[in-house]
Amino acid sequence: MTSYPIDTILPELKKAVQSGPSVIVHAPPGAGKTTRVPLALLDVIPQEQGRIIMLEPRRIAAVSAARWMARTLGEEAGGTVGYAIRFDSRSSARTRIEVVTEGILTRRIQADPGLLLQLMRRKIAICAGIGYYNVRYSMAEKWMPALVRKK
Repeated sequence: MTSYPIDTILPELKKAVQSGPSVIVHAPPGAGKTTRVPLALLDVIPQEQGRIIMLEPRRIAAVSAARWMARTLGEEAGGTVGYAIRFDSRSSARTRIEVVTEGILTRRIQADPGLLLQLMRRKIAICAGIGYYNVRYSMAEKWMPALVRKK
């Protein structure tokens, strides 16, 4: 298996997720944030707590990330790792990590406003590519107000 720069901090990250309410990971592109962190957290987040929801800004990135993680596990997308984008979805009852676009998550929240409260109670939600003011930034600001600074 290929080693990524993020691999060196994964044990510390797992401990931080178990002990604290919020964790922010900042690393350069290509470090493994998108594909390594969610998989590393599978053994930290119990299945009873629900899926790990990962926001990706673009449809192609969401599908690619989900397929890459699934292949890493020796599976196809829709098993342990799934995705939901406009006009396409691959997930099942076994899905533990779901990569979604912000449009999909926004529509789900509009259809079920209680979903936002459920997401806020979850142990983890991964927002890939935070940095621009958009839905991801707004949601991160609500989830982690002390950690997200306004520009």
